[in-house]
This record gives sequence, structure tokens and C-alpha cells, in this order.
Amino acid sequence: MAFAVLVLISFFMVPSAPHVDASFRKIGDYYANHRRAILTSNVIGTFGALAFIWFLGHLRHVLNRAEGGVEALSPIVYGAGMATIVVGVLGAIPATVLAFSSHEEVINSNAGIVRMLYDMNTIMYSLLLLTAGLFAVAGAFAMARKELVGPWLGWVGMGVALLDWTSGTAGFYVTKYSGFWTGFTIVAIIGFVAWVLAASVVMLRRPEVERAAAWEPVFAH
Repeated sequence: MAFAVLVLISFFMVPSAPHVDASFRKIGDYYANHRRAILTSNVIGTFGALAFIWFLGHLRHVLNRAEGGVEALSPIVYGAGMATIVVGVLGAIPATVLAFSSHEEVINSNAGIVRMLYDMNTIMYSLLLLTAGLFAVAGAFAMARKELVGPWLGWVGMGVALLDWTSGTAGFYVTKYSGFWTGFTIVAIIGFVAWVLAASVVMLRRPEVERAAAWEPVFAH
């Protein structure tokens, strides 16, 4: 739950970023004018990532118990979650560097550096959506198998994964501003966070599930 709250605060506390095809001057001015807010947003987002690691640990415990130790989906859910955290933290570096060094003329006035860092930021967050989609679909599958919370939330999670994968894939190809894809990405991000929040709330009300009789492992040993 802390993850969702911190990420939403981090997401909404900064103004909308320049379009993907904005000039380097507009990009540089954005990071210079909102330097403190962007840096604070990234710090809060990092704490959100740490909270997500805590959530993952509990999630793996619940899944292991439900699977009776056969580790059918728990390694995938945990691994995808950790990959999402790693990509998310690394993905924040380009924007953090742009904001941190925005007062340095040698960097902020260099079109090549500004454009490279901004494009890296775009690509990294596309990768983040792809890894988040894997986490969502693995967790959703576990829910559908009644290893976690309710099956209904599993079907919602599969829809969230589809949104994340679609948006993440589009991020590699959309090089001109598109209101549709901008809105689609916002929906995908908020949808993922809302799904994690819903799962957290349900797990607080029902912290454990019944131990499964003997699920077949997803991995062949």
C-alpha cells in the first residue's frame, strides 16, 4: 500500500514533461524550472521502490505457502517484481541527472547530452512498463489459480498487463507527440499502481490463503 501511495505522489507532484519530440531547449528549461520538484519526486519514487521490495517479500511468502513449496509461480512473480524495481530505479537516473545538472550551462546547453538523456528516460520507462506487465500477468495468473486473493483481481491484472505491454512496446516506436499514446501510457501506469494497491488491500484483509494440495510447478526441474 505504501508503494502505491508514494508512487502516486511522485507521479503527480511534477508538471507534465515535454513531448517526446520537444526541442532540447524546452526540455532543458523544464528540468531547470522544476529542478527541486523533480529531484524530490525521484527520491519519493525510490522510497516507493523500497516499499515494493518489502511487498514482494510478503508476496513470495504467501505464494510459497499456497503452493506448498513447489514454487510454481512464486519465482516468476518475485523475479519479475525485482526486475521491475531495478529497471524503475535505473530508469529514473537520466531524468535525475537532467534535473541535478540543469544549472550547469555546459550540460543544459548541450543539445546532444540533453536529447540523449531525455531519450534514455523515454526508453527506460518503456522497459519499465514491459517488466511491470510481466509482474502483473504472473501475479494475475496466481490469482486466477486461487493462490492469491481473488480470481476476479487476477482477470483485472491480465488486463493491466496488456495495457502495460502495449504502452511499453509503443514507447520504442512513437517518436512524435501523440495525445492518444500519452493518455494511454498514463492509464497503463495508474492502472498498474491501482491494481497493486487493490491487491495490497485485499491481502491485508486476508493475509493468507489456503495451502494448495499440489500445484504442478511452472518450471521443469
